[in-house]
Amino acid sequence: MTCREAVFSENVLDFLINNYPGEENVRQLYQPDCYLPLDNIQAIIYRETSVINSEAIERYGFNTIPNVYGLMSEEALEDSGVLRIRRQPYLDLYGQGVLIGFVDTGIDYTHEAFINADNTTRIVSIWDQTNESGDGSDSFPYGRVYERDEIDQALAADNPFEVVETRDENGHGTFLAGVAAGNEKRSEGFSGVAPLAELVIVKCKQAKQVYRDYYSIPSDVPAYQENDILTGIAHIMNVAQRERKPVIICIGLGSNMGSHEGGSYLSQFMERYTAVTGVAMIACAGNEGNARHHHLINRKEDTININVERSLDGFMAQLWWRSPGKLQLDFTSPSGESYTGIQVMIGERRTIRFSTENTVVELYFGQSQEISNEQVVSMRFISPKTGIWKIRTTADYEMPGFHIWLPIRQFLTEEVVFLEPNPDTTISSSGTGTYTITVSAYDVVEDSLYLQAGRGFTVTGKVKPEVVAPGVNLTGPYPRNRYGTMTGTGVAAAFSAGVGALFMQRYSRFFINGIMLREIFIRGAVQRGEPFPNTEWGYGIVDAYASITDN
Repeated sequence: MTCREAVFSENVLDFLINNYPGEENVRQLYQPDCYLPLDNIQAIIYRETSVINSEAIERYGFNTIPNVYGLMSEEALEDSGVLRIRRQPYLDLYGQGVLIGFVDTGIDYTHEAFINADNTTRIVSIWDQTNESGDGSDSFPYGRVYERDEIDQALAADNPFEVVETRDENGHGTFLAGVAAGNEKRSEGFSGVAPLAELVIVKCKQAKQVYRDYYSIPSDVPAYQENDILTGIAHIMNVAQRERKPVIICIGLGSNMGSHEGGSYLSQFMERYTAVTGVAMIACAGNEGNARHHHLINRKEDTININVERSLDGFMAQLWWRSPGKLQLDFTSPSGESYTGIQVMIGERRTIRFSTENTVVELYFGQSQEISNEQVVSMRFISPKTGIWKIRTTADYEMPGFHIWLPIRQFLTEEVVFLEPNPDTTISSSGTGTYTITVSAYDVVEDSLYLQAGRGFTVTGKVKPEVVAPGVNLTGPYPRNRYGTMTGTGVAAAFSAGVGALFMQRYSRFFINGIMLREIFIRGAVQRGEPFPNTEWGYGIVDAYASITDN
């Protein structure tokens, strides 16, 4: 089996590993059918298997299972200081010489927002991971890469899509790219933040059905595996290195699964490369602030009440806790049937069957993807019936500070919520790395925080989000040369990616990296809320002009 076949096959499982022992040892240990290194630390392995179920997915431990991410978006230039920069002729900042990269739903490269006056493209490269007949990129042998010359040829053709076949069927990626770097369209009241920046686009492959089933994600909802997002980021950095240009990489995807402390493979990878000169990572805060999908366990004995509004096929919950100490669980169904005294033992799997509700709860006890004392109880509720499901936790000490999260709202077919939710610590897992720039959203017209915006801080108190940017009813491009509006923290992250390109252009002589760019954002932010910084506004609202003139 070739790697290209393995990537797309539904009979092949994908695993993420830390590649410390080297390729030879990894091959001996895992015997993969395909092995794709991301760098000299992390890698992806693919294993064909005759039986695909939760036990097979968990074969190599919880820390090898790729997470699945969803889309985070549903008169801003003046309020964020961008137009003020443009009115200063001595600055002349439009993002020239800077790349902005997106791993998302792709792009409509035929949209006027991405075409120069001479009918050439402003897109350097498009990697369509969904193309099963392509040869892939230099590093990852799947999908199809289209370079600038091919896109220009397509734009000159009578039917561009016969030359470059990739499309954005969803529109999310096109919109975000346009907000960051689209051409000005005065009749639509639109301009991208950095309209002279160039784009590197990755159309991310949809998650395999086996992982949709494992996480109970509906088949018609956009969902993307962590390993494909990682290869997309690596590809963007390879293009930037080839072009010898600085790059801002924007991730408008999010997940509620994970420790929310920067321990996922995606967070670790983004964190590692944000220290590289000329590379910065921007992530959205997510849209889970008011979703009622987070519960804080802050008592030695606590009862978690999960309300299932209507019966559904299933859902997952993850409870993250830290040793030293022990954790005991008791489960009670809506009819009162109970299973008690379940001791959490790392690496163990348990299956609980509730006969009255005809519901199965699969438990798997694992640990974090990083070297730490964070441990997880992964709970898969299969065919849960309507009512209140109770989980009683007993810890060894007072004020344990444990957390449990439900999936992001679009990954649930029916309303499933905690009856005692906590709106804080709801930043998307992709935005919890220390130096990844995490952006929340606010409404410029109402001068208020976006109601659904994820809130900080992280589990250990890292200030997230760093800043807040416009993200409510922003105008942007849609496929087929249309314009419309979109809302969400993904939009705010894209807006900030454009601002970051202006910063990169301004300070290019200093060879700045993502850590320095983060400080530039923070120093210029307009403070909002109390205390300072705070869980809703972070260090404040993005002010591009203040960031540039005060540094």
